[in-house]
Amino acid sequence: MRTGKISRRKFLGVARSAAIAGIVAAGIVGGIAGYVGGSSAAPPRTVTTTTTVAGAAQTVTETRTVTQTVTGAAEPLKVGYVYIGPVGDYGWSYGHDRGRRWADEHFGLPVKSFYRESVPEAEVGSAIETLIDEGAKLIFTTSFGYMDATAEYAAKYPDRYFVHISGYRSGAAGNAPENMSAAFAEFYQLYYLNGLAAGAVTETGVIGYVGAYPIPEVVRHINAFVLGANYAYKKRTGKNIKAHVTWIFSWVAPDEARKAAIALFEEKNCDVIAFTEDTPSVLQVAEEYWKKGRKVWSFSHYSDMREYGPNAHLTGQIANWGPIYLDFYRMVATNSWISVDIWARIGDYTPYRWRRPVEQSTAGQPEGAVYLAPLNPVIPSEWQMLIKQKYEEMKELLFEPFSVEGNLGEPIKDQNGEVRIKAGERADHDMLWNMDWLVEYIEEPLPKA
Repeated sequence: MRTGKISRRKFLGVARSAAIAGIVAAGIVGGIAGYVGGSSAAPPRTVTTTTTVAGAAQTVTETRTVTQTVTGAAEPLKVGYVYIGPVGDYGWSYGHDRGRRWADEHFGLPVKSFYRESVPEAEVGSAIETLIDEGAKLIFTTSFGYMDATAEYAAKYPDRYFVHISGYRSGAAGNAPENMSAAFAEFYQLYYLNGLAAGAVTETGVIGYVGAYPIPEVVRHINAFVLGANYAYKKRTGKNIKAHVTWIFSWVAPDEARKAAIALFEEKNCDVIAFTEDTPSVLQVAEEYWKKGRKVWSFSHYSDMREYGPNAHLTGQIANWGPIYLDFYRMVATNSWISVDIWARIGDYTPYRWRRPVEQSTAGQPEGAVYLAPLNPVIPSEWQMLIKQKYEEMKELLFEPFSVEGNLGEPIKDQNGEVRIKAGERADHDMLWNMDWLVEYIEEPLPKA
């Protein structure tokens, strides 16, 4: 097993090519077929051949007995997944399962993947054990709360490979072994673009957010959304946006998400609501208001949810976990494992990761690991152009939401007025990963997780 640490950008730009090259090389020597799960060797068989040998004076025909060892067909690479929710949630777990099927389809070699769904965090260990019993060589665990158990089982099974989604490679206790990696499809950039769309269409100047848990992942998405909305709304009106956040303390809670959305629309006068909850409930509520004659808006989350709100759908954040999973399939299949910590953002895993001219922007089209849902034509054209411009600039990190450029040139402050990001600064990995404060435009304080 080849191990080592490597940066996210280097991995995305180099290791993928190395993995592909490894597949070609391994295919040439016949190694990959034997490695993928191990191959079954058939018993040696005897083959009789007739050979004609030309000599100086005569031609002699002789019979030779040759023993050949014929290798059986390669067994498939077995890959196991652990999901926090049901695959039918149409959000997080559905997105991961869609990515699993995508990776299986694009692997190009025999693969068998299987999963355990709706696994409580306290039971992830037993789910991992069942996957190992079924022969899984590579295991993905897809919830932040699975992190420490994943590290524990990676240490217990050094001949298997583990990838934890939404955590970090070292594990919370810093004890993860080299057969464990971490990966994430990151949305804060897309949430900022959603915010631009919200600020461009809001008539009340009040936006809302239905949040699952007050953890850094959700907090940075909320902050990015509100910063984008304030940018657009203040440009339009000269006034700051007002934002309200309601927490439901669940990843999959359609009834609670529905109640929260109705309260934000009715009691807080919001007319655009984003969310982190793994069903289309918030968007469905927005569509119901449309049918009653009130124009309010919401978004896609993890999957394209337009069918649930054909009128109310503004845009949204979509993930394709497949390219990320495929990289790990290839590393295991070619015996080229590298322990990595991947944060896939806009432009990663795309054939052309440089920015394009605005008129050629791919914003709103499927590409890479994360991308923007189609833009509703109700978004004024000048704001659509800005969204596309920022989308393209973020491919090269020329623009970042958590910067004064993302806040109309003003320092980014928290709810207490403390400057968190000043001129010349951008939020780095650690600030993003550990974000535990809300921007000043949000009314409600941040509860404890």
